[in-house]
Amino acid sequence: MGRLIPTGVPNDGHPMDFEYTGTEQEMKCFMVCACGWKVEIESFSHPWSLIETRVRAQRHLEELGIENEKDE
Repeated sequence: MGRLIPTGVPNDGHPMDFEYTGTEQEMKCFMVCACGWKVEIESFSHPWSLIETRVRAQRHLEELGIENEKDE
């Protein structure tokens, strides 16, 4: 199984990283923000995990009242 790299997600001063728990066959991936927010990335072993991580990061920042620049 691969691992996600925290690049390409606009974070506006909220650095995000990934944590992994469990064994290889039962591994779980969590996106963790420096502010303490943490969420499981259920699709981390699939190509669409890139979309899930971007959406979850955007939602987190919106909940904090931080506006992201939208892709043009």
